[in-house]
Amino acid sequence: MKTREFATVIHQKEIATGINSLLLYAEKIAKEAVPGQFVSIYCKDGSRILPRPISICESEKKVGLLRLVYRTAGKGTEELSRLSSGDQAELVGPLGNGFPLIDKKAFLIGGGIGIPPMVQLLKELKGEVQIIAGYKDELFLTEELNRRGKLYIATEDGSAGTKGNVLDAIRENDLTAEVIYACGPKPML
Repeated sequence: MKTREFATVIHQKEIATGINSLLLYAEKIAKEAVPGQFVSIYCKDGSRILPRPISICESEKKVGLLRLVYRTAGKGTEELSRLSSGDQAELVGPLGNGFPLIDKKAFLIGGGIGIPPMVQLLKELKGEVQIIAGYKDELFLTEELNRRGKLYIATEDGSAGTKGNVLDAIRENDLTAEVIYACGPKPML
């Protein structure tokens, strides 16, 4: 059920160049969120009418915490990147249908900023999982993705894992699955 809530910033830090991790206390939204959903976050200065849609990376239902990982890509997300501990942010969410949880051998495929939604999904799936993460060059969230399942990395420049994209990593490692969860740029999907 979608809710409008004023969330409190607990912590924010840059985890890769232009990629921020924002931890919020958003009790109502965190309680309702399921893997694959997103929130709309409003800019404070009012110069941008539309909120920024940001995928939910993690939600800790029992303590009301919501983690958003996003790329700074314009004026709206630049403003979000300046939020600090104690600041308030207006959110609407959770939005979207989320992923159906199917406990079969699964691929979790994330490309670029499509990687963060895989973190909560990884926590909630019970079956065998293989995570295939595609990056341009700089890695992020690998520690979280390595906690369960096997992580395969593809980088466009070949600096880590398979040189190429997620499909190249699947072919190179001869991977198979019964269920595919994916989030990323259209060419990847």
